Amino acid sequence: MTSSPLYRVGKACVVFALLFSYSVCLAQHLSHTEFNFRNDNDLYLFNKQDQYYTNGVFFSIRKTVDSTSLSTNEANRIWGVTIGQKMYNAYTANIRYIEEVDRPITAYLFLAANLDRYFERERLFSVTAEIGTIGQRALGKQFQESIHKAFRLYDIAGWQYQLKNAFGIDATTRYGGLLYRNPTQWFDISGQVAATLGLNHTGFAIAPSFRFGRINPLHQSVYTSSRLQVRGNTVAKELFLYYSPRLHFVGYDATLQGGMFLRDKGPVTHTPARWVWYNQVGMMYAKNALSLHFQYIFYTKEVPGMFFRHRYGSVGMGYRF
Repeated sequence: MTSSPLYRVGKACVVFALLFSYSVCLAQHLSHTEFNFRNDNDLYLFNKQDQYYTNGVFFSIRKTVDSTSLSTNEANRIWGVTIGQKMYNAYTANIRYIEEVDRPITAYLFLAANLDRYFERERLFSVTAEIGTIGQRALGKQFQESIHKAFRLYDIAGWQYQLKNAFGIDATTRYGGLLYRNPTQWFDISGQVAATLGLNHTGFAIAPSFRFGRINPLHQSVYTSSRLQVRGNTVAKELFLYYSPRLHFVGYDATLQGGMFLRDKGPVTHTPARWVWYNQVGMMYAKNALSLHFQYIFYTKEVPGMFFRHRYGSVGMGYRF
């Protein structure tokens, strides 16, 4: 007996639905793409200030590479693209006189691409290329005004003293790895060194890191942005606290000194402190497709003549699919 066209269509729909459901479940199990969002702001400390590095907004997409491209000792490899904006004020966003500008005012708008390689013995190597601009083209004034209007905050003033427009390209390399992990695997120490050479930023940094809690290997951890897995390995849940001090040598910083090749860099520029000490304390959680990140950062003065040292909070979220 020949089946009716309606029956055949219905059967095809059922088969398609089953195949689609299977593919969705498989995609959820084998995530190869990750979307990340991060926001830095000193308002997270509930101190009602817009000081120095006052806001940062970052969006990124990360993807795994083809597993056949891995070397024999390589556990994972991920590439990513990030677009972001950092905003810098003086000691307040309500500057009336140029003498009050103790840190140059500017935003920094950038686009970056990176490739991160993770090795079997918990070593990692990363390269990043970044193009960015300071000055009016970085849209700092417009973004800060819109935030203050949306949240009914005070009127801002002082952007007439911001740095002049300047584009630049930077390249950064990072290398790090595991130094120690206790036998029960709830505590470890790792280290990382980074060097940047370019027109916007030049310098190097060294940073040990201490993790406490439910932690994964460095090639499978939210801490190193490596929960995506090239080979589709299952990654365990993570929940841990961490502390990372960082010593940073500043060779050149366009957000303080203006465009490297400009004669007229802006109404106020400053020579940076050559050594800046950062302290980062935070918590990370990751399970299945979701990651959450909370962080507190405080550091020494970027410019010797700044009125205050600075601190801010950071929140982030990642979703894998």
